[in-house]
Amino acid sequence: SHSRNVASYALGIARETKLDAATQRRVYRAGLLHDIDKLGVSTSLLAHPGRLTDSERTSVERHPFFTWEILSRVPAFREFAWSAALQHERLDGSGYSWHLSGNRLDMTARILWVADVYEALTADRPYRASLPWAESSRILAEGRGTAFDPMVLDALASCRMAVPDMTELVPLAAA
Repeated sequence: SHSRNVASYALGIARETKLDAATQRRVYRAGLLHDIDKLGVSTSLLAHPGRLTDSERTSVERHPFFTWEILSRVPAFREFAWSAALQHERLDGSGYSWHLSGNRLDMTARILWVADVYEALTADRPYRASLPWAESSRILAEGRGTAFDPMVLDALASCRMAVPDMTELVPLAAA
């Protein structure tokens, strides 16, 4: 359900920021497929309950390359392949895999990053239970302006407050 949740949260953010319908559709589709890259990462690493070794971390941090490789080969996915591959890039350039920053990150990538982190924080993980909204929003706020786009964080908070159960968001029909 991770990708479905990321797609729903990303769509809520896209709607809240008043992006046009075509962009909302791209954001939603990118959210659904942003983790297709994990097909190339060992399941034992993805579910690893403890701290990763440097070698394991390097392997995990390469997974966005696989997203780009897979999605860019499918004509219907090319329009959002790059944005989906930027899923772990931070505004300050300290993310991975390309270490892009600021205006080199389009709005779709910025939205996916926030939606992905929010979903990860509010979902049960092998190493911890889900966090409530107050705790997850505090963690996101710590990265405001460095990791996360402030406008995207504000949009998440607005749609989170307007729709208490974010899973109620209805996805756009495929065009």
